[in-house]
Amino acid sequence: MREAIGGISIFQIVIVLILLFTGIMSLTINHSKAFGVKDEIITIIENNTIEKTGAGQQHSYGFGPTMQNAVKDQLTKAGYHILGTCPDDTYDGYDLNGKPAGKIRGVAFCIRANQVDDEFEQDAKNACKSGACETTGNDFPTMVYYDVVLFFKLDIPVINYLFNFNLKGTTKIMFGGIG
Repeated sequence: MREAIGGISIFQIVIVLILLFTGIMSLTINHSKAFGVKDEIITIIENNTIEKTGAGQQHSYGFGPTMQNAVKDQLTKAGYHILGTCPDDTYDGYDLNGKPAGKIRGVAFCIRANQVDDEFEQDAKNACKSGACETTGNDFPTMVYYDVVLFFKLDIPVINYLFNFNLKGTTKIMFGGIG
């Protein structure tokens, strides 16, 4: 009887270790997939900052049909299908087709534009001693950088989905972006 109890205990330990190992592997694979997709979305944004849509109007972030198709192709190619919730209301959510999905749960990725020119204008005003130089808002071009958030999850076999994590990235500062 002593041998049977020892065998069951060892079997349970082995099962727990296998589940732990597969969970770590799942997390690592999902993280690397999300990291690659994030980098590709950032590259797409940096290469296509402004894109005209429809009747000559600009869409937020320049996410017109060309960029939507590029993002959709990238998500499909990578096999990315994880959905999450944007960190806060300042982000715009997009679905797996690269189309705007609002600020709701169940978005594939989130993007937020950050204006930089206001910070530069304030720094320039601070640098001017005793009013010797003057700056106006027109002295600086529009400068924008974008924050991108994607999601990855811990998914253990048998137990299934456990946790959803955010993966954040930032584009370089771009001139002429729309915010």
